[in-house]
Amino acid sequence: MRFLTALSIMTLALTAQAEVYKSVDKYGNVTYTDDPSSVEKYGDKAEKVEVRPTNVLPAGDPIKLQAPREERSQSEDEGPQYNVRIVSPTNEHTVTPGQRDLIIAVATEQPLGGGAKFAYFMDGELLGTTTDNNYSIREIFRGEHQIRVEVHNAQGETLSSSESVTVYVHRASRLSP
Repeated sequence: MRFLTALSIMTLALTAQAEVYKSVDKYGNVTYTDDPSSVEKYGDKAEKVEVRPTNVLPAGDPIKLQAPREERSQSEDEGPQYNVRIVSPTNEHTVTPGQRDLIIAVATEQPLGGGAKFAYFMDGELLGTTTDNNYSIREIFRGEHQIRVEVHNAQGETLSSSESVTVYVHRASRLSP
């Protein structure tokens, strides 16, 4: 008796899979349905479509999140470690004649605090200080330039310095055709 019950349940499960039908009307519209009579009542012919089994993947291992970094022990004199880096422009970037300005974008490991500011330098000369992590150099002159950014505390002392980035600025000239 149990065998018959199991067999009938398995048969019902196999027949429970929906069949899919495809029809194309006189305007070329394609319709997919599980009820061919709904299509045939408009005079269209429904064809049975063989549906392949669905791809199924086993669940993978969960992503292991990294534990938060331990706070570095800092004395009050030392201050936070910003580790500033220039994100844009990349090293050996070329500024074309149509690009008049150069935008410098920087990133740090943590937000500025305690009166800290970014100091933007080009060829060793200070361009300006700001709390913004973007700085625009207007009408940059042609030639090779070294860009560097530092983080200064409220007293003007350097807390962090980026590596220098070289940019090449091209400008149209009357001397070269």
